[in-house]
Amino acid sequence: MRVSDERMRKKEWTIFAVIIMLALSLYGVFLMLDMRAIHGQIEDEKIRESLGERPYIIMIGEVEDHAYWNLVRDGGKAYAEAHHMYLHYMGPENPNPNDQRDLLRQAIDIKPDGLIVQGISDTFIPLINEAIARGIPVVTVDSDQPDSNRLSYVGTDNYAMGQAMARDVLSHVETIKAGVITGSETNDHHQLRLAGIESVLNESAQADILSVAVSNIKRVNAREKTYQMLRDYPEINVLVGVSALDVIGMTEAMDVLGREDIYVVGFDTLKENLELLANGRVDTLVSQQPYEMGMRSMDVIRTILDGHDVPEMIHTESRLVRDVTQ
Repeated sequence: MRVSDERMRKKEWTIFAVIIMLALSLYGVFLMLDMRAIHGQIEDEKIRESLGERPYIIMIGEVEDHAYWNLVRDGGKAYAEAHHMYLHYMGPENPNPNDQRDLLRQAIDIKPDGLIVQGISDTFIPLINEAIARGIPVVTVDSDQPDSNRLSYVGTDNYAMGQAMARDVLSHVETIKAGVITGSETNDHHQLRLAGIESVLNESAQADILSVAVSNIKRVNAREKTYQMLRDYPEINVLVGVSALDVIGMTEAMDVLGREDIYVVGFDTLKENLELLANGRVDTLVSQQPYEMGMRSMDVIRTILDGHDVPEMIHTESRLVRDVTQ
């Protein structure tokens, strides 16, 4: 019995020690997160002190590092430098509306002089309205939330450009069996583009949309979804890409399957996309102006801070490009 009791006591002490270690580990994690938050606040205070009278603006994009959003950011920063303002760009490491919303929450608590945010979901509306109520002017960029109290939207007319893409397909392909790769099934600007495409193709007797898949604005996902789509529907003769990296992934999947008989339409004249257009791998691209979006959204914020009214909608130029020399 004594041996058994001793073993039981050792077992209890082992379990107790494990519980203590887990508790200390969790405490360490929470302490680290809290210190990061404190460090962020200190850094923000240092930035604010160094700015003097320069307005402090926060821009929240779809993702931290992305070819398209880097251009929006760079346009905003160029404007800020030219007009004695400061722009802090923020975005989640990977596309995630919840993370993006968390960043907006943090940004409001920092109380900047202005906010520029991609309004990708109606779940952003309460936060946008809160910012306005707290005296922080909010401008949406690239994707709008017109039902919020935001002061202005700067960006492409996404529904109209989706319709333009579909009309381009109708004018170049006689009988259409289409597959569509969209960046997101929830982000408003991608859904507006998709709705524009469907509004035209679904009304045409010469067109059928066979499949729609989601890339989460990642090239590798676009490649994988396109590959599977073409395996499932080998009769597809048109591919439409709704977000910036979709056409790259689509053409990579076509290469693997040896498909050269597909009409390809996509969004954005990024360098790699233009190379595909020049080489005849892509037939038509939508040219947006992300750099201009960044600059003009900053100009709207500056106009508001100067006490002037601004237009509710500012549509930046977008057009179809079939030739790299255009």
